[in-house]
Amino acid sequence: MPGCNLQRGAKPLAQRRGVRLMKKTFLTRVFVYSLCISFLFMANGFHWMIAEANQNIPVGQMVSHGGVKFEVSKNSWEKVETPFPVFEGMKIRTEKGEGILALAEKTRIEIGSDSLFYFHQSDQFNLLAGKISFRIQPDVPLRFKVGNLWISRSYPLQTARGSSVALTKDKEFAGSILMHTKGSVTVKNVQGLMSITNEDGAVLASLSSGESITLPSVVASSKPTLMAANAEPKWTEGPIEEEGFLGLSTRTWLGIASAAVVVGVVVGLSASGGGGGGHEAPVCP
Repeated sequence: MPGCNLQRGAKPLAQRRGVRLMKKTFLTRVFVYSLCISFLFMANGFHWMIAEANQNIPVGQMVSHGGVKFEVSKNSWEKVETPFPVFEGMKIRTEKGEGILALAEKTRIEIGSDSLFYFHQSDQFNLLAGKISFRIQPDVPLRFKVGNLWISRSYPLQTARGSSVALTKDKEFAGSILMHTKGSVTVKNVQGLMSITNEDGAVLASLSSGESITLPSVVASSKPTLMAANAEPKWTEGPIEEEGFLGLSTRTWLGIASAAVVVGVVVGLSASGGGGGGHEAPVCP
């Protein structure tokens, strides 16, 4: 019949329009769901990646000459290439060489020969043997750990006008630390005010510019119960996590897998839901 033929000719056009509308709706749903899943992934898993990336940021950079080496694994050492990035927990020994360590804000630490050190944290320099000379800028919160001693900048209180109290700050904090072979420690203050405390927080000495002091091994040496912990860098304490696939930890891969599963489920539901309206009853028998 003529009317039926017209309806049959119009049906493919309507079906094409319906398919285009379904595809557009499907893509819109996928885009919206992807944004939601991305936000969920960032809120729950992305901070793991940031934390792992921060662990790979060097504390400073060292320029050296001579036989300077770093510890690759326990009792395994390799020679450094200058300039050399220094990371937290990395042991470095100079042997017959020397080095200059550059930190943030123009802070410099000169490492003498036969020295051994590592950064327990970015603001904690642990000296295990040898001699260092340092020059630290006012805004750099760096302190030194030598055996049982903590050596850091001190800020005296100075009375200002009225009843207010202000902190006095020097332009730079400079000095040197020498560990003798028998365990005693000599600390010299070149500029600024220096405070020396023990692990219990008791003040052992306060040095002004130009002053120095030598602490005997009985005072400077670590306590026997703490010696092993203090001599090891942070990355050797406790169980060591195995490096994951492609450098990512297991937690990070779990977060990525969870997000991928949720996206797959959402896409599957959208596809099944969008295709439900594609069946039409025939117009003509």
